[in-house]
Amino acid sequence: QLILFGLSNQLVVAFKEDNTVAFKHLFLKDYEDGTDDTQAIYTRGDLVEHLAFVIEKYLAVPNETLGRYAYGGAGGGPGLWLCQRFFRRGDIDPGNDTFDIDPSV
Repeated sequence: QLILFGLSNQLVVAFKEDNTVAFKHLFLKDYEDGTDDTQAIYTRGDLVEHLAFVIEKYLAVPNETLGRYAYGGAGGGPGLWLCQRFFRRGDIDPGNDTFDIDPSV
């Protein structure tokens, strides 16, 4: 059971990391993989341009993505919703990349 629990948690960690990279490529204008993931915007015009890019890409999620991402259904609005659940509860601290995952499925 301990090995299965560890493998399940590793899947959650890998899923989070893979999706973070996918979202960066999808929503950050001119994003390229590299050792330095710093993104900077220095002018108002660049900010408006990048925000417009994010909004355009976000609204195109159902038509462009290959993964299991779609808008939530009840309100009719485009709220991002991930259609996959493995654990009842899990917390991720982005400051130090730690995970607190409830092992219950």
